Amino acid sequence: MVRTLDLTPWAGRWVAVDSADHVRCDAPTLTELLDALATAGLGDVEVMRAPAPDEPVVYGLG
Repeated sequence: MVRTLDLTPWAGRWVAVDSADHVRCDAPTLTELLDALATAGLGDVEVMRAPAPDEPVVYGLG
C-alpha cells in the first residue's frame, strides 16, 4: 500500500499523524513534539518529519 500525505503546510516541522492521515500536532523539533504528545492524550499517532520542498523524501528506515 502506498500512502501519500500532503504535509506542505508543515514543511520542515515534526508532525503527529493519526490513522485518518490528519496532522494532530506539530512542533519545530522532535523533543518539543514528544513533549506536546505526552500531555495531549491524542492516542495512536505516527510521528514523522515533514520534508521541506527542497529535501528528498525518505522511505522505509531511511
